[in-house]
Amino acid sequence: MAMRPQVKGVVVTYGGVTQRYSKGITNRRCQLIMAAILTAAGVAGFLVPSSAGAMYDIGIGQSIAYIVMGVFTWYVGEVWNSPVKRGYNIVIGAFFLGVGIAGFVMAAGNDNSLGINLHMFYVSHPWENAAHLTIGVIFLATALYRRRFREYSVGSAVSD
Repeated sequence: MAMRPQVKGVVVTYGGVTQRYSKGITNRRCQLIMAAILTAAGVAGFLVPSSAGAMYDIGIGQSIAYIVMGVFTWYVGEVWNSPVKRGYNIVIGAFFLGVGIAGFVMAAGNDNSLGINLHMFYVSHPWENAAHLTIGVIFLATALYRRRFREYSVGSAVSD
């Protein structure tokens, strides 16, 4: 008795079009989940009263940036094709990773002896830097993870 290879994922055929869906987190799923998280964090910045030293203290500019990034991430996840989704995840992941690392560097030593003022990376709580690092790692890991199944439909222009 010949053993059939184990196929991970789902293969669906409609007429002459075969769609292969991978299990786990795909670029699209990552973008839709992270879009909801970023948008919710931006809206919470407007709704939650903030004061200096509060646990959740983000400014209006950061709230607007989170909402814009969340809406654009949702747009890319819903509209664009798989190579663009993967490229976007790499770019936005590198951005958040860089912001998180810069935040930890600024928190470690706020020294103006070199004449460099990078207060835009300064955040009031270390968990914000950890959140930026986590978001960056999630985007990059999703984009760089090699999948057996592709996220596009074979024989059509339909993107998954």
